[in-house]
Amino acid sequence: MLSPTSSLTKIPGIGPAIAQKLGFLGLETVSDLLYHLPRAWEDLTHLTPIAELQADGSKSTVRAHLTTFSAFRTPRRRMMLTQGILSDETGSIPVVWFNQPYLKTTLKKGTEYYLTGKVERNAKGLILMSPSLEPTQTAGEERTPLHSGRIVPVYPESLGITTKIFRRLIKTLLPTIRQLPDYLPTIIRQQYQLTDLSIALEGIHFPANLEILQIAKDRLGFDELLLTQLAVQSVKRFLKQASAEPIATDIELIKQILAKLPYQLTNGQKRALWEILQDLADGKPTNRLLQGDVGSGKTILVAILMTLAAKQNFQSALMVPTEVLARQHYFSIAPLLKEFGVNCALRTQAYQAGPDNASVFIGTHALIQTSMHFNNLNLVIVDEQHRFGVKQREALKNKMNNGTTPHFISLTATPIPRSLALTVFGDLDISVIPHKPLNRKPIITQALESNHRQVAYKRMLNEIENGHQVFVITPLIEISTKLSAKSAEAEYKNIQRIFPHAKVGLLHGRLTSDQKTDVMTDFKTGKLNILVATTVIEVGIDIPNATVMLIEGAERFGMSQLHQLRGRVGRSELQSYCFVIPTDHTPEITERLGLFAKTLDGFKLAELDLQLRGPGAIFGHAQSGFLNYRLANWTDTRAIKRAQDAANAILDEDITLEKYPELAKRINLEAITAHSE
Repeated sequence: MLSPTSSLTKIPGIGPAIAQKLGFLGLETVSDLLYHLPRAWEDLTHLTPIAELQADGSKSTVRAHLTTFSAFRTPRRRMMLTQGILSDETGSIPVVWFNQPYLKTTLKKGTEYYLTGKVERNAKGLILMSPSLEPTQTAGEERTPLHSGRIVPVYPESLGITTKIFRRLIKTLLPTIRQLPDYLPTIIRQQYQLTDLSIALEGIHFPANLEILQIAKDRLGFDELLLTQLAVQSVKRFLKQASAEPIATDIELIKQILAKLPYQLTNGQKRALWEILQDLADGKPTNRLLQGDVGSGKTILVAILMTLAAKQNFQSALMVPTEVLARQHYFSIAPLLKEFGVNCALRTQAYQAGPDNASVFIGTHALIQTSMHFNNLNLVIVDEQHRFGVKQREALKNKMNNGTTPHFISLTATPIPRSLALTVFGDLDISVIPHKPLNRKPIITQALESNHRQVAYKRMLNEIENGHQVFVITPLIEISTKLSAKSAEAEYKNIQRIFPHAKVGLLHGRLTSDQKTDVMTDFKTGKLNILVATTVIEVGIDIPNATVMLIEGAERFGMSQLHQLRGRVGRSELQSYCFVIPTDHTPEITERLGLFAKTLDGFKLAELDLQLRGPGAIFGHAQSGFLNYRLANWTDTRAIKRAQDAANAILDEDITLEKYPELAKRINLEAITAHSE
C-alpha cells in the first residue's frame, strides 16, 4: 500500500521520464499528487442520444458503437485522418479525428465507447469532431468511465503532462486516499459540519455528483483558510510570550517635536501614534502594521518613535526597499532628529554616512549584513514590508544581544482589504491613517485611449510652463520583442522629441546607484521638468512640485500598483493630474481602468484588485505564492472568521499541536511570518 510520503516512482505507469517532469512541477510524493487539485470540472454526466445532437458549439457526450472506421493520409496535406460511423438505438453520426495515428491500432469496430466532443455541421450534415473516447467495458464487464460520462476534473497542464495523464495517475491512488488519516480534529469537523479528508479528496478529484463536489470544496477550502490561521495565530501567541524592552511614552518630548513641524498632525495620525505608543510601553514586543494611503504622513510618526527610542538609549533601524528611498528618508529625517541630539546613519550597498554608534540607522538590506552591528537595537521599522523575505527579517531581529525581541513596526501604503487583514496580517495589530493632510486636493484622473494621448501632453505642457514637474511611467526598461508595452528608453526619446524645450531625465533599475542619485537629485531640485521612469519610483518618492503622472502600458499594472504610482503626485496643495493609457484596448481593460480613474479610495481599489486578480496584484506574485488558494474565497470574510475561530480553539487546547502532528506538518510558518520577522 502506498503512503502519502511514497515516491511517485512507486505508482504504476510513472517511469523516470514522467517522474522527472512531475518533479519539475514540484510533484514528488503521493501527497503532492493528491493535492494537485483540478482547476475546473466539466459535467459530462448527461448522455445525449445521437438523434438529439446539435451543432451548438457545446460539448456533448454519447454512448455509441463504432460500426465502421478507416484511417488514411490525405494526399495533399499528408494529414492522418481517422473516420468512422457511430450508432446508438436512436441513429448514427459520422466521426472524425485528425493526426491521431495511434487510433488506427486502438480502435475496434463494433466496440461501444463513451465519446465527448463538439458537433459541427458540414455540407453532408452533422459530424462529431475529434472527440475523446474510452470503452464502456473492460474484459466484457461494465467499467466506470474516467474521461467521459461523469463529472471530470480538468488539471493544470505543463511539460506534456496532460489532464488525461493526471486523471489516470490519481485514479490509481483511490485506495491510498481511502486510507488517509484525517489531520483535522473530530470536534472541529463536527462543529463546522465538514466531511472527512478521504471523502473530500476523492470527491474533489472524482465527484459522483455536483453535491459531493461542493462538499469536497467546502472541506478543502476550509482547510486552506485554517492552515493560514493556525500559522498567523501561532506567531501572535508566540510574540505574546516573548519579552521586549519597553519604550516609555514621553509626552513633553513629543510636544517639542510637533512644535518643530510646519503643520499639525491629522486626527488619524494622532490616533495611530497613540496606539503604537501604548504598544511600545508594554513589556511585550510590538508587532504592528501602520497602514496609510500614499501621502498620509507615516514618515513623521516614524521619526517621532525613533527619537523616543534614542532618548532612552535604544537603537532603531528603518529598512526600506530601495537605495533611492533610503537616501530620501535619511536626508528628510536626519535634520529633524539632529535638533534633538539624535545621531542618524545611512547604510546602503553604495552609501555609508553617519557614525557606527548612531542611534538611528536607515538603509536597505545592507542593514542585515554580517558586518553591521547594533549595541542596543530595540525598534525595527520596515517600509513596504511585503518586499522583504523571511530570512532578511530574521537576520535583523537576531542582531539583539540581550535575548529580547525588538519591537517591530511595518509600514505600508498598500491598502489592506479586510479579508487580507484577517489572513495575511492576522498576527499583526493594525493602525490606519485614513486621510491625507487637509490641504491636499483630489487627484484628477483620466483613462485615455492611445489616440487621445494629446490630452495628457497638453496638460503636461501647461504644468511645466507653470513651473511644475511631470512623471512618465512605463512598464519596461527597454523594448521587448515579446511584449507590445512601451519601454522607458524608447519613451525617454519620444518625450524629448515631443517636449524639445523641456529637460527630461531617465530612471530605471539598471542604472548604478550614483546615476540614480544624480537623476533624483536633479528632479528634486527642479533641474529636470520631466522624469521618465519604470516602477522604481513606485514606493515613497516625495516630490511635492510634481503635478502630473502619465502611466503608459497601464493595463500591465494592478489597480493597487496604479494607485501607488498615482500617489507620487498630489503631495502638496497643488492640483494634480493622473493619466492612464493602455497599450491594448479590450473591454475588460477599458472597464478596469475606468474604475481606477473614478475611484480615489485605495481600500476600494485593493478590494477590486483582490476580486479580479488575487493577492498577487496587491503583494506581487513572488511574495504571495504561498497564499495561492485553490478553493477558498479570498473575499469571504465570514468563512475566514470561521477558520480563525477554529484555529484559536485548536491552539487553546494545544498550542504546540503535539496532539495533532499531521496538522502541524501542514502549516507553513516560514511563509506566513514573512511580514512579521
